[in-house]
Amino acid sequence: MSLKLGSSFARINAGSSSVKRMFRGASGIWNADAADWIKRVEANGGGVSTSTAGAVTAFCNAIDAAGIRDRFHRLNLFCGNSDTSLNAVRTPLYRGQSLSGTQYGNALDANNNFVPEDYAETGANGGLIGNTTTKYLNTGLTPDALPSVATCHLAFWTRGGSVAGVRRPLGTEATTLAQRFFIDRRPVASGGDLTYIGSSANGNGTDDATPGLFAGSRVSATDLRFYRDGMQSGLTQTASSTMTAHDKPFFVFAGNGNGSPGNYYERRLAAYSIGDGMTAAQILLYYNALNSFMEALSRT
Repeated sequence: MSLKLGSSFARINAGSSSVKRMFRGASGIWNADAADWIKRVEANGGGVSTSTAGAVTAFCNAIDAAGIRDRFHRLNLFCGNSDTSLNAVRTPLYRGQSLSGTQYGNALDANNNFVPEDYAETGANGGLIGNTTTKYLNTGLTPDALPSVATCHLAFWTRGGSVAGVRRPLGTEATTLAQRFFIDRRPVASGGDLTYIGSSANGNGTDDATPGLFAGSRVSATDLRFYRDGMQSGLTQTASSTMTAHDKPFFVFAGNGNGSPGNYYERRLAAYSIGDGMTAAQILLYYNALNSFMEALSRT
Protein backbone atom coordinates (compact mmCIF):
# COMPACT_ATOMS: atom_id res chain seq x y z
CA MET A 1 0.00 0.00 0.00
CA SER A 2 1.34 3.42 -0.93
CA LEU A 3 0.65 6.32 1.37
CA LYS A 4 -0.79 9.39 -0.35
CA LEU A 5 -1.11 12.61 1.61
CA GLY A 6 -1.87 15.13 -1.11
CA SER A 7 -4.22 17.92 -0.10
CA SER A 8 -5.13 16.08 3.09
CA PHE A 9 -1.76 16.97 4.60
CA ALA A 10 -3.12 20.09 6.29
CA ARG A 11 -5.86 18.04 7.92
CA ILE A 12 -3.35 15.42 9.01
CA ASN A 13 -1.08 18.04 10.51
CA ALA A 14 -4.03 19.55 12.32
CA GLY A 15 -4.77 16.20 13.89
CA SER A 16 -8.14 15.50 12.24
CA SER A 17 -7.04 12.51 10.11
CA SER A 18 -6.45 8.93 11.17
CA VAL A 19 -3.42 8.90 8.88
CA LYS A 20 -1.65 10.99 11.49
CA ARG A 21 -1.33 7.84 13.60
CA MET A 22 1.18 6.52 11.06
CA PHE A 23 3.55 9.28 12.10
CA ARG A 24 3.65 8.21 15.70
CA GLY A 25 6.42 5.84 16.77
CA ALA A 26 6.30 3.49 19.74
CA SER A 27 6.44 6.56 21.98
CA GLY A 28 3.25 7.90 20.43
CA ILE A 29 4.95 11.15 19.44
CA TRP A 30 3.78 12.87 16.25
CA ASN A 31 6.79 13.49 14.01
CA ALA A 32 6.63 16.50 11.72
CA ASP A 33 9.93 15.68 9.94
CA ALA A 34 8.60 12.31 8.75
CA ALA A 35 5.30 13.76 7.59
CA ASP A 36 7.02 16.64 5.81
CA TRP A 37 9.36 14.22 4.01
CA ILE A 38 6.41 12.23 2.66
CA LYS A 39 4.71 15.44 1.59
CA ARG A 40 7.86 16.47 -0.31
CA VAL A 41 8.32 13.03 -1.86
CA GLU A 42 4.78 13.16 -3.19
CA ALA A 43 5.25 16.71 -4.47
CA ASN A 44 8.39 15.51 -6.27
CA GLY A 45 6.43 12.75 -8.01
CA GLY A 46 7.40 9.85 -5.76
CA GLY A 47 5.56 7.61 -3.33
CA VAL A 48 6.02 6.00 0.08
CA SER A 49 4.53 2.79 1.43
CA THR A 50 2.87 2.74 4.84
CA SER A 51 5.58 0.41 6.18
CA THR A 52 8.34 2.76 5.07
CA ALA A 53 6.43 5.72 6.53
CA GLY A 54 6.44 3.90 9.85
CA ALA A 55 10.16 3.11 9.65
CA VAL A 56 11.05 6.72 8.82
CA THR A 57 8.85 7.96 11.66
CA ALA A 58 10.55 5.62 14.13
CA PHE A 59 13.96 6.81 12.92
CA CYS A 60 13.01 10.48 13.32
CA ASN A 61 11.60 9.87 16.79
CA ALA A 62 14.82 8.09 17.80
CA ILE A 63 16.93 11.00 16.55
CA ASP A 64 14.72 13.45 18.44
CA ALA A 65 14.85 11.37 21.63
CA ALA A 66 18.65 11.21 21.37
CA GLY A 67 18.80 15.01 21.25
CA ILE A 68 20.86 15.05 18.02
CA ARG A 69 18.39 16.44 15.49
CA ASP A 70 20.42 19.66 15.21
CA ARG A 71 23.55 17.71 14.18
CA PHE A 72 22.22 17.25 10.64
CA HIS A 73 22.38 19.69 7.77
CA ARG A 74 21.46 16.96 5.28
CA LEU A 75 20.48 13.29 5.57
CA ASN A 76 19.06 10.86 3.02
CA LEU A 77 17.89 7.32 3.87
CA PHE A 78 17.52 6.27 0.19
CA CYS A 79 14.03 4.89 0.57
CA GLY A 80 10.57 5.21 -0.95
CA ASN A 81 8.97 3.67 -4.02
CA SER A 82 10.99 3.30 -7.22
CA ASP A 83 10.05 5.21 -10.37
CA THR A 84 11.77 6.20 -13.60
CA SER A 85 13.35 9.29 -12.02
CA LEU A 86 14.00 7.86 -8.52
CA ASN A 87 12.16 10.85 -7.09
CA ALA A 88 11.50 9.42 -3.62
CA VAL A 89 15.01 8.03 -3.31
CA ARG A 90 16.57 11.39 -4.10
CA THR A 91 14.44 13.37 -1.60
CA PRO A 92 16.49 13.93 1.57
CA LEU A 93 14.77 13.46 4.92
CA TYR A 94 16.65 16.33 6.59
CA ARG A 95 17.86 19.46 4.81
CA GLY A 96 18.69 21.54 7.85
CA GLN A 97 19.13 21.47 11.60
CA SER A 98 15.38 21.80 12.06
CA LEU A 99 12.31 21.69 9.87
CA SER A 100 11.60 25.37 10.45
CA GLY A 101 15.19 26.59 10.11
CA THR A 102 17.45 27.20 7.12
CA GLN A 103 17.34 24.42 4.51
CA TYR A 104 20.55 23.58 2.66
CA GLY A 105 21.34 22.27 -0.79
CA ASN A 106 19.11 20.94 -3.55
CA ALA A 107 15.50 19.96 -2.84
CA LEU A 108 16.46 16.61 -4.43
CA ASP A 109 19.87 15.06 -4.83
CA ALA A 110 20.60 15.79 -8.48
CA ASN A 111 20.82 12.55 -10.46
CA ASN A 112 23.78 11.80 -12.67
CA ASN A 113 23.22 8.53 -14.56
CA PHE A 114 21.38 6.41 -11.98
CA VAL A 115 18.50 4.30 -13.34
CA PRO A 116 15.65 2.48 -11.53
CA GLU A 117 17.50 -0.83 -11.80
CA ASP A 118 20.21 0.60 -9.51
CA TYR A 119 17.76 0.78 -6.61
CA ALA A 120 16.08 -1.66 -4.23
CA GLU A 121 14.22 -0.42 -1.17
CA THR A 122 14.32 -3.53 1.00
CA GLY A 123 16.37 -6.64 1.58
CA ALA A 124 20.09 -7.31 1.80
CA ASN A 125 20.67 -5.20 -1.32
CA GLY A 126 18.49 -2.33 -0.13
CA GLY A 127 19.76 1.07 -1.21
CA LEU A 128 21.30 2.59 -4.34
CA ILE A 129 24.32 1.16 -6.15
CA GLY A 130 26.94 3.17 -8.03
CA ASN A 131 29.73 2.36 -10.47
CA THR A 132 33.36 3.34 -11.03
CA THR A 133 32.90 5.69 -13.95
CA THR A 134 29.73 7.76 -14.27
CA LYS A 135 27.18 7.61 -11.44
CA TYR A 136 26.93 10.17 -8.66
CA LEU A 137 24.52 12.48 -6.84
CA ASN A 138 25.00 16.21 -6.36
CA THR A 139 23.59 17.43 -3.04
CA GLY A 140 23.93 21.11 -3.91
CA LEU A 141 25.17 21.62 -0.34
CA THR A 142 28.45 23.57 -0.21
CA PRO A 143 30.71 23.99 2.83
CA ASP A 144 30.51 27.78 2.57
CA ALA A 145 26.71 27.61 2.96
CA LEU A 146 27.01 26.02 6.39
CA PRO A 147 26.89 28.14 9.56
CA SER A 148 30.41 26.95 10.43
CA VAL A 149 32.96 24.37 9.28
CA ALA A 150 34.94 24.46 12.52
CA THR A 151 33.28 21.15 13.40
CA CYS A 152 31.75 18.63 11.01
CA HIS A 153 30.58 15.04 10.63
CA LEU A 154 30.29 12.96 7.46
CA ALA A 155 28.70 9.52 7.40
CA PHE A 156 27.34 6.83 5.10
CA TRP A 157 25.85 3.35 5.44
CA THR A 158 27.30 0.96 2.88
CA ARG A 159 26.54 -2.62 1.93
CA GLY A 160 30.28 -3.23 2.18
CA GLY A 161 32.74 -5.04 -0.06
CA SER A 162 36.43 -4.39 -0.55
CA VAL A 163 37.63 -1.72 -2.97
CA ALA A 164 40.26 -2.02 -5.70
CA GLY A 165 41.45 1.59 -5.49
CA VAL A 166 40.75 4.90 -3.81
CA ARG A 167 36.97 5.35 -3.62
CA ARG A 168 35.10 8.39 -2.33
CA PRO A 169 31.50 7.59 -1.31
CA LEU A 170 30.93 11.11 -0.02
CA GLY A 171 32.80 14.38 -0.15
CA THR A 172 34.13 17.58 -1.62
CA GLU A 173 37.44 19.41 -1.78
CA ALA A 174 38.86 22.50 -3.45
CA THR A 175 42.55 23.35 -3.81
CA THR A 176 44.12 23.28 -0.33
CA LEU A 177 44.44 20.69 2.43
CA ALA A 178 42.27 22.84 4.68
CA GLN A 179 39.43 22.53 2.14
CA ARG A 180 39.00 18.74 2.34
CA PHE A 181 35.70 17.25 3.51
CA PHE A 182 35.38 13.59 2.57
CA ILE A 183 35.60 9.94 3.59
CA ASP A 184 37.71 7.60 1.49
CA ARG A 185 37.49 3.85 1.23
CA ARG A 186 40.92 2.55 0.29
CA PRO A 187 42.89 -0.70 0.11
CA VAL A 188 45.31 -1.10 3.00
CA ALA A 189 48.25 -0.41 0.67
CA SER A 190 46.77 3.03 0.00
CA GLY A 191 46.20 3.84 3.66
CA GLY A 192 42.94 2.07 4.38
CA ASP A 193 39.65 3.81 5.18
CA LEU A 194 40.22 7.49 6.00
CA THR A 195 38.29 10.61 7.00
CA TYR A 196 39.54 13.98 5.82
CA ILE A 197 37.98 16.99 7.52
CA GLY A 198 40.46 19.83 7.22
CA SER A 199 44.22 19.57 6.87
CA SER A 200 44.63 16.33 8.84
CA ALA A 201 43.18 12.85 8.27
CA ASN A 202 42.14 9.93 10.44
CA GLY A 203 41.19 6.31 9.81
CA ASN A 204 41.69 2.75 10.97
CA GLY A 205 44.30 1.57 8.44
CA THR A 206 42.07 -1.22 7.08
CA ASP A 207 39.82 -1.84 4.10
CA ASP A 208 36.77 -2.77 6.16
CA ALA A 209 34.57 -4.80 3.79
CA THR A 210 31.72 -5.40 6.24
CA PRO A 211 28.38 -3.61 5.78
CA GLY A 212 27.41 -0.81 8.13
CA LEU A 213 28.05 2.79 9.14
CA PHE A 214 31.25 4.66 8.30
CA ALA A 215 31.52 8.04 10.02
CA GLY A 216 34.10 10.73 10.61
CA SER A 217 33.57 13.50 13.13
CA ARG A 218 35.60 16.56 14.00
CA VAL A 219 34.50 18.24 17.21
CA SER A 220 37.45 20.64 17.48
CA ALA A 221 40.64 21.63 15.67
CA THR A 222 42.48 18.91 17.60
CA ASP A 223 39.86 16.13 17.76
CA LEU A 224 39.07 14.14 14.61
CA ARG A 225 37.80 10.56 15.01
CA PHE A 226 36.82 7.72 12.69
CA TYR A 227 33.92 5.41 13.60
CA ARG A 228 32.60 2.06 12.43
CA ASP A 229 29.10 1.05 13.49
CA GLY A 230 28.99 3.60 16.27
CA MET A 231 32.34 2.76 17.83
CA GLN A 232 35.63 4.61 17.46
CA SER A 233 37.99 2.75 15.15
CA GLY A 234 41.64 3.77 15.40
CA LEU A 235 43.23 6.53 17.44
CA THR A 236 42.04 10.12 17.81
CA GLN A 237 43.81 12.55 15.47
CA THR A 238 44.98 15.38 17.73
CA ALA A 239 47.20 17.32 15.31
CA SER A 240 45.85 20.84 15.02
CA SER A 241 43.93 21.29 11.79
CA THR A 242 42.31 24.20 10.03
CA MET A 243 39.08 23.91 8.03
CA THR A 244 38.32 26.34 5.23
CA ALA A 245 34.93 26.59 3.53
CA HIS A 246 34.57 26.61 -0.26
CA ASP A 247 31.83 26.61 -2.90
CA LYS A 248 32.16 23.08 -4.35
CA PRO A 249 29.07 21.01 -3.41
CA PHE A 250 29.18 17.65 -1.71
CA PHE A 251 28.82 14.71 -4.08
CA VAL A 252 27.65 11.21 -3.09
CA PHE A 253 29.01 8.07 -4.83
CA ALA A 254 31.96 10.22 -5.94
CA GLY A 255 34.10 12.98 -4.58
CA ASN A 256 33.88 16.51 -5.90
CA GLY A 257 37.45 17.37 -6.80
CA ASN A 258 37.40 21.13 -7.24
CA GLY A 259 34.30 20.90 -9.41
CA SER A 260 34.75 17.51 -11.10
CA PRO A 261 33.53 14.07 -9.96
CA GLY A 262 36.12 11.39 -9.35
CA ASN A 263 37.01 8.35 -7.23
CA TYR A 264 33.56 6.89 -7.94
CA TYR A 265 32.14 4.37 -5.46
CA GLU A 266 30.74 1.20 -7.00
CA ARG A 267 29.17 -0.28 -3.87
CA ARG A 268 25.65 0.16 -2.55
CA LEU A 269 24.77 2.96 -0.12
CA ALA A 270 21.72 2.89 2.12
CA ALA A 271 22.09 6.33 3.75
CA TYR A 272 24.37 9.34 4.08
CA SER A 273 24.55 12.43 6.27
CA ILE A 274 26.45 15.71 6.47
CA GLY A 275 26.35 17.99 9.48
CA ASP A 276 27.87 19.34 12.63
CA GLY A 277 30.42 17.40 14.66
CA MET A 278 29.19 14.65 16.97
CA THR A 279 30.74 13.21 20.11
CA ALA A 280 31.37 9.49 20.50
CA ALA A 281 28.16 9.14 22.52
CA GLN A 282 26.15 10.96 19.85
CA ILE A 283 27.62 8.86 17.04
CA LEU A 284 26.54 5.72 18.89
CA LEU A 285 23.00 7.04 19.30
CA TYR A 286 22.93 7.89 15.59
CA TYR A 287 24.13 4.39 14.69
CA ASN A 288 21.47 2.77 16.88
CA ALA A 289 18.72 4.79 15.16
CA LEU A 290 20.07 3.96 11.70
CA ASN A 291 20.51 0.29 12.52
CA SER A 292 16.90 0.02 13.67
CA PHE A 293 15.78 1.68 10.43
CA MET A 294 17.85 -0.75 8.36
CA GLU A 295 16.37 -3.67 10.28
CA ALA A 296 12.84 -2.36 9.64
CA LEU A 297 13.56 -2.42 5.89
CA SER A 298 15.34 -5.82 6.15
CA ARG A 299 18.55 -4.18 4.96
CA THR A 300 20.82 -5.72 7.60
